[in-house]
Amino acid sequence: MADLRRIIHKHGPFASVCFDSSHDTEDAARDTELHWRSIDAELDRSGARPRIRRLLAQAIELHPPARGRCGRLLIADETEVLADERLPSPPDIETVRVSPLPYLLPLIEAQAEKVPHVVALVGRVGSELYGLDGHGSETRHTLRSAGHPALEPRRDDWSHHTIRQRIEDTARRDVREFAGELDRLADTVRAEVVVLAGEALARAELRAVFDAKGRDVIDAETGTLTPGSDPEALDAEVREILHRVAAQRRRRVLERFAAEIERPDGLAVAGLAATTSVLRAATVERLLLDRGVLGDRLVLAGSAPNPLIGPATNGSAGEMRRADEALPVAALAIGAEIVLVDAVAALHDGVGAVLRDH
Repeated sequence: MADLRRIIHKHGPFASVCFDSSHDTEDAARDTELHWRSIDAELDRSGARPRIRRLLAQAIELHPPARGRCGRLLIADETEVLADERLPSPPDIETVRVSPLPYLLPLIEAQAEKVPHVVALVGRVGSELYGLDGHGSETRHTLRSAGHPALEPRRDDWSHHTIRQRIEDTARRDVREFAGELDRLADTVRAEVVVLAGEALARAELRAVFDAKGRDVIDAETGTLTPGSDPEALDAEVREILHRVAAQRRRRVLERFAAEIERPDGLAVAGLAATTSVLRAATVERLLLDRGVLGDRLVLAGSAPNPLIGPATNGSAGEMRRADEALPVAALAIGAEIVLVDAVAALHDGVGAVLRDH
């Protein structure tokens, strides 16, 4: 996943493109070529220099889309492609922009779904473990039990109780060792969510010894270590779990915003004028944006990396920039989190902020 803070310290102009890159028909390759020609022509009309257009075209050629419905986001300056992300679904509106600031909102929306997490797929004989950090980088481990605890002794075996005890001891040791591996990987990727999948008994044993350390531990209904099993069902369920977690986070932010904006001295503001003011003062903890309401509003621009001066008004002197470009850049420059929301009545002009509690 692209580094947002690195992008905001680059120098424009930038080309920002977000479009439907689905590859789900027999003529998909040809359709993609024609679609890109149309986008390239729009970039040319918008003033994109040849170097930027060549870089974007090379990215399209080198990394064709995977099969299925998807979107794609690219951001480039004259030196390199700064972001090239496959989006899980096509964007509602195609975006082709050439501007002094990068258009980061589609990238921010995609990153909100990339919650750092670990998936533990467990069984009585072995377990698989993989984790993804906040940038989408994966780490994977496979562990096999030395004692093969799934092999039960015969009831008429004279050493039945001794063998069973050895199996149970081995299983407990394996579970503890795997819990330690799970904890180490969760720390490495800074996991906020741990998903337990596989056999119910193995999941219960792991949950009993695993120290969650405040992480959300969620059981998955799909996933098995059975040879030939389809991993796509588990992948889809994990995506749905992370989507729910991201939605819960947004709800908590909105609940706090609603509570603070109602207080006369609350730590929240709404509207373009108030929000640009607190961004300039670097007192913002979370910037809230509703793209539909914010629309094509403008703000006065300053110098990078924090480009914000204030809301544009009639007779204002200075360079004007789109608010949906300038506000996210300004927020990232002061280390604020950006939360995209929809239909929040108290969010005047489609923008507001939760302030830091100093």
